[in-house]
Amino acid sequence: MVLTLLLFLSSLSIGCFGGDSDDGFEWPDPISDGCQMSYDLECQTVLQLGETAHHSLLNPLDGKMWVIFLSGIIKSWDGQNLEDVADLSGIVSRCHMEQGLLGFSFDEDFENSKLVLLSYVEDGTCEGENQSDLVLSSAEVGDNGLIDADSITVLKRIEQPYRNHNGGFLVHAGNSSYLWGLGDGGSANDPHSHGQDQSSPLGTILLFEFRDNEVLAVLDNSTGDPYILHSGLRNPWRFDIGNSNDLWIADVGQNCWEEVNLVSLIERANLGWSEREGFQEFQEEMSCSSTRDDSENGLTDPLLAYPHENGNCSITGGYWMDWGPENLRDGYLYGDFCTGSIWILEETDGKWNERHLGNSGGMIVGFGKGFNDEILVFHWAGDIVMINGKI
Repeated sequence: MVLTLLLFLSSLSIGCFGGDSDDGFEWPDPISDGCQMSYDLECQTVLQLGETAHHSLLNPLDGKMWVIFLSGIIKSWDGQNLEDVADLSGIVSRCHMEQGLLGFSFDEDFENSKLVLLSYVEDGTCEGENQSDLVLSSAEVGDNGLIDADSITVLKRIEQPYRNHNGGFLVHAGNSSYLWGLGDGGSANDPHSHGQDQSSPLGTILLFEFRDNEVLAVLDNSTGDPYILHSGLRNPWRFDIGNSNDLWIADVGQNCWEEVNLVSLIERANLGWSEREGFQEFQEEMSCSSTRDDSENGLTDPLLAYPHENGNCSITGGYWMDWGPENLRDGYLYGDFCTGSIWILEETDGKWNERHLGNSGGMIVGFGKGFNDEILVFHWAGDIVMINGKI
């Protein structure tokens, strides 16, 4: 296992894991330091996988945890043993760090349909301009518990002009509805203005119903694309449904700011990219201390924006905590990719304030929920850390 991890880490400096990011961002070297948490929280590494897993869900039939990897691998974990569920590496592009198998969800009627939804960047040539679409597909799980590759059905396809800013996360929203997050299509500075183009699905969160193996629009289409719920996003890397029909969105910034947004599941909102980044007007060569002209209307400010300081570089969204350790309840959990820092955003006397919980000891690419409501933290280097309250 140690040799596998070392080989994986060394591969990050060559080939498709190099500095080619389409937007000038230089990917830092992976770190693995050891978790250190405060507030009576303890942590331990529970898996060292050797490649990047980034999300998990519990199978509603057998309670095992499905873990997805950027490479296209899906495995099932019962707390002790890992078993193969699918190898989709042949249909998934890994030309770029931000491509791969990006999201999945069990069908609401999984017990009967045996269908799962998959979100991934489709395989394509790594030469020249990007020719790989972001794809939403369904797949059937056989009686053996494995995904039948021959059953994969493409449901919706989104053209990606560049290789980065794909988004791709999926969340089940109840009543056969799902949320699918899409980045702005990539490169730097939103060169095609997708964020503010209401006719483009890029830079949005889409809402749809999944019934009878079909994707159905559910929104009023009088103002544009009937799938678009929220727009003005750069690269929503994780979101979660909170209380009272609200949605927590972590949106990755470019020059200065990482955002936490709180919006409605019922009413559309425009989060401002690329007119704004954080609370500022966005400009290609902007100062992170500049002020904003407040004359612009119709854009929704983030709840919180934290700066690119002290090594922080890219937000990874987590969960609205109505579960887990007691001292984290009723707050929004999130972390930073580069530093491994983790915060909880809490409301006190009508004001939202962040509380720094500690450091996960690695570069955070995702969060998950454990078998007994532990917090799982997925690291770029391939390890999974479990955080729980001290007993």
